[in-house]
Amino acid sequence: MVNRRFPVFVWVIVLLGLALRIASAQGGLWLDEAWSAELARQAHTPLGVFLNINHDNNHHLNSLWLQCVGFGAAPVLQRALSIAAGTITIAVAAEIFRTRSKGTALIAALLFAISPMVVTMGSEARGYACMTLALLVAILLIDRWLLDQRGERTRSRLALCFGLGVLSQLTMLFGCVALLGWVFFALWKRTGLVPAVRGTLTLFTPALVALAAVLGLVAGAAWASPTGFQFGDYKPFEILLFLHAIVEMLGYTIGWPVVSLWLIPAALILVVLARRAGARHLAFYRLAIVAFPVMLAVLHAGNPGHPRYYLLTAVALLLLIAETTGTMIARGGWQRVGARAALAAMLAGGLWQDVDLIRNQRGDPTPAITAMKARAPGGAVVVLDRPTGLAMLKSAAAHLRYPVDIIATGCKPAQFLFVDRFKGEDLPLAPQRCGAPYRAIAAARARGLSGTHWTLYERQP
Repeated sequence: MVNRRFPVFVWVIVLLGLALRIASAQGGLWLDEAWSAELARQAHTPLGVFLNINHDNNHHLNSLWLQCVGFGAAPVLQRALSIAAGTITIAVAAEIFRTRSKGTALIAALLFAISPMVVTMGSEARGYACMTLALLVAILLIDRWLLDQRGERTRSRLALCFGLGVLSQLTMLFGCVALLGWVFFALWKRTGLVPAVRGTLTLFTPALVALAAVLGLVAGAAWASPTGFQFGDYKPFEILLFLHAIVEMLGYTIGWPVVSLWLIPAALILVVLARRAGARHLAFYRLAIVAFPVMLAVLHAGNPGHPRYYLLTAVALLLLIAETTGTMIARGGWQRVGARAALAAMLAGGLWQDVDLIRNQRGDPTPAITAMKARAPGGAVVVLDRPTGLAMLKSAAAHLRYPVDIIATGCKPAQFLFVDRFKGEDLPLAPQRCGAPYRAIAAARARGLSGTHWTLYERQP
């Protein structure tokens, strides 16, 4: 049932967010999504999702959904779970601030509806949208609990958030740590050290049990597997990769399309000034926006170059921006003018990036199958430049019901050659395979947070 406590504008914003996510979900599955679908298909059963896919590309709830709709389903249907979760997230973000200020609730809804970071994660077949929803619901529950520290149901609901959040995406673990720290520091300030420890453990004991159960299931399945836990791609920590990912995450969170290192000190200054700007949840903002990425840098965590790994920071930053701009607008004067100008700039930049995502569709691989179908209506043989593109082609071909024989390795005569590349890698202009020259006939270059560059070549006589 519609929550009539919200202004009608909030529901209009929710519908806008839904439209942006549906429009962004039309293209074929890109590399990570396609491999998620392929791994879910290979698992065969829901139990296999938990026991047989010991891979970082297995976001359990998303894999279950991909199994449910089928490998050859329309891409928008394969992404429907994320679309639904991402849309609900908009309403939950508004609900966090509803009792304090309807204006702030409206701003939060706008930011979560339009932020390119959240739109991207909410329109692809991965687990990040469901994880974000679980995180925001937990924030809402804790925000209400800190007012009076009552509610037995809060403990069980937090356990559900922790369990489902980690089953959605393992990086929810970072969010769990930030939530624990938030409650601890808030209680310590009120009651002292020992009561704060006791109160935090009392609130989170069921949640920690649920978290341990899920992590134990994942670890146990990996331990029992002959291959152990696998990573699709693993790169050691590099400071330049880390900084670039942080900057890219910040830019796509606030709708700033220009990559600039100045975004990092700007975010830090906002956190420092958060108290003066009227923010309440200071401990959470400091832990999620500052301590979390600093901890990863200190620990030299692997794979530092993926902006989506810092989604916790993006969520906290959006909440902080909503809270500070809402407060400044309410104060009036020059603060109102400045806050409105900053908010308008963020929303305009975010919409610009969203439109670019809708146009680009993460380097949609579907045209590769369309090009093969036009030249070989009865089916095609295509050789891969490297195995990474296998799942993308299989997924797109299954969706279009086109028979294609994909050669991942070896040297077999093939009419077509498919070459995929990541950002920063070049595509060959006139490649040769098995002694035969090939000419490009279709291509796409991905823009934004997700996607893969690719080119399809046809063998020349």
